[in-house]
Amino acid sequence: MSENVVFFLTRLSSQEEREAYERWVRETDVPTARGLPGVNNYRVVRLEGPVMDGVSSPSYDYIEIIEISDLETYQNALGGVDPDFLAQFTGFIGEFESVHGSVVE
Repeated sequence: MSENVVFFLTRLSSQEEREAYERWVRETDVPTARGLPGVNNYRVVRLEGPVMDGVSSPSYDYIEIIEISDLETYQNALGGVDPDFLAQFTGFIGEFESVHGSVVE
């Protein structure tokens, strides 16, 4: 069975918010996300730049990597997240995309 993964690609609304956002991630986002039903692991990675010459810088600032047991369970859990938590998230984020996929093994 393939591992299911959700990705949130996020761009901060302002680079001046980086320190406050990362503190919020450590103190609020990670514990909340890891406590959701269906979440096996959750990490937030700051994107810092390209690895190879000739490749442009990423258009997002962070990628959230959420390993889940089941997409429907995770989606249902998101529906029950406290609106204040979502307001905090969107207060930092200028733009985001979310996608899901399966690990190819």
